[in-house]
Amino acid sequence: MRQIKYILCLFVAFVGMASCETYGDYEIDYSSIHPLGGMYRITVTDESDSVVYRNYGHLYNTSDGSTTQCWIRTGEYYLNPANAYAINGKINCDLKSLTFSGSNIENLAGNVATSTTTFSVTDGKVVLKGIKTPSGTQADAISFTFTNSRFPGKTYTVEGYRYTGWSED
Repeated sequence: MRQIKYILCLFVAFVGMASCETYGDYEIDYSSIHPLGGMYRITVTDESDSVVYRNYGHLYNTSDGSTTQCWIRTGEYYLNPANAYAINGKINCDLKSLTFSGSNIENLAGNVATSTTTFSVTDGKVVLKGIKTPSGTQADAISFTFTNSRFPGKTYTVEGYRYTGWSED
């Protein structure tokens, strides 16, 4: 009886190991503007270094999968349409140098179809693993400056890091 239990245990163990199926590595499907695209924790400051916005900003791909243009969005227009830091529009990007910019871009903040206001982005760049986050992890750094035609003569500076998901960040 003891031999039967021993043989049965070996048989179950063998069947258990033989029935395991292994899979290869999955291919990761990146967006057309990888590694620029993503959600960033940003701080927007005005010319007097006062923080005017601290939350999220986004760079994301266009619907046609362009590798030379991307969408940029900062601010929360729906909370207060008078916010100068609420921008949303299609800008130019360079994936090799990880830079982005645009002049007189139609500002579609508030998810409107057309707008009479414009914004310009200069000195936009992403530095891979370029900053240490509050949680102590390395993340991609983002920085750029922008102007909004609704507030002539004012320049805003944006700095931040790629969203990590950690509660400390």
